Amino acid sequence: MLSFSFLLFLVYFFLLFDFSFPSPSVSFLPARNVTLYGDAHLKNNAISLTQQHACPASSSSSSSNGVGKALYLYPIRFLDPINNTTASFFCRFSFSIVRSPLCSFGDGMAFLITSNADSFSLSKGYMGLSGPALNPQDSFIAVEFDTSSDSSLGDINSNHIGIDVNSIVSFAAIDAESVGIDLQSGRQITAWIEYSDSSKLIQVWASYLQVRPQSPILVAQVDLSEHFKEYMHVGFSASNGQGSAIHIVDQWRFKTYATLSSVTPKDISEKRGLFNVLSRESNVQ
Repeated sequence: MLSFSFLLFLVYFFLLFDFSFPSPSVSFLPARNVTLYGDAHLKNNAISLTQQHACPASSSSSSSNGVGKALYLYPIRFLDPINNTTASFFCRFSFSIVRSPLCSFGDGMAFLITSNADSFSLSKGYMGLSGPALNPQDSFIAVEFDTSSDSSLGDINSNHIGIDVNSIVSFAAIDAESVGIDLQSGRQITAWIEYSDSSKLIQVWASYLQVRPQSPILVAQVDLSEHFKEYMHVGFSASNGQGSAIHIVDQWRFKTYATLSSVTPKDISEKRGLFNVLSRESNVQ
């Protein structure tokens, strides 16, 4: 069995980005490792969390104009209740948000760690994350890349990055423009998210480049051991609110590290897949 302290799952989708569907002969290997919900689908060897929809005729509806979610197929272990150990984690992914012509932007997207893979909200502004009726037995942690502004949800503007714990109202957020990032630019953005259980710190970086900036854009003190369940699902969520945009994830790396007694319910090593679980350390920069 693989040592949890070296557990790494790595997602690489080819960097092909356009709006045309590929040939049916293309083999979508990520489908074996990712569960897609709602509007989420595979497109050009990437995950598109949402689809292009007609612009809503009215903004009075409280429902979102499309919701999608993509989660790694197998739950990942974050807690060892026997020795009271909590995993730290590192995540790196590249994404882009492209508005549909003549429509306003959607809600945005979020990196998500959730105890309930089937829990989501259809409400506008929620990016598919769980709503106020979240089951007390469930929990989620998310880093949101929000392209809408709703004062009732505590949004600071329509271009911000926030950290959410069991609530869509971020307990820490920052204007992405403060580091020159425009989430609505349509450009590919790379994000890095790291949580250290020893320091109880979660840090977020963002850049148009593939090299992580020296300083994080957002740092928050939080003890996630109070919110993790033993096994959690990891992935992404997005919604379109009263707009229409495509939210695309085309590279993804995720690693947990801790001294836990065992690993996930299923150990995987797919040499030919685009989503691999590797039993070795990797340069996470």
